[in-house]
Amino acid sequence: MMSAFIAGKLKLARAHLESARRNLQDGDRETASNRAFLAAESAAAALIAKAGRRVPPVHDRIRSQFEELCDKGKIPYKFRSILNESYRLRLRGDYGRRFMRRRAIPDLTSKVVQDMIDRVSDLVAATETIVRTRRSSAGP
Repeated sequence: MMSAFIAGKLKLARAHLESARRNLQDGDRETASNRAFLAAESAAAALIAKAGRRVPPVHDRIRSQFEELCDKGKIPYKFRSILNESYRLRLRGDYGRRFMRRRAIPDLTSKVVQDMIDRVSDLVAATETIVRTRRSSAGP
């Protein structure tokens, strides 16, 4: 049975993902990138909790634990970079080009944001499968 915490994080991930899609459709790439990151982070929190760990309250610690679980094979490795990449796009959207000039972050074109939304959608779908089918935190 799925915990209320995990179910809540999955519901939040789906809601943020739908918001990202609507925002992009409305031409608001900045908010869409923000919501895509929040969807990815909510899915990551569900996976961290499923692994039996306490979910940290800070973005960088969530990313660190998520990446560690990917490295250990508990989460498909193809998702390892998604939190970092979506966070960087979120920062670009929230704070603009001037704030990000020293960092290698792509422009927020519709294609870049759509590609991230598609990747986050894959993560959310995989998260739903993982939390519903895996019995314990002992392994993948």
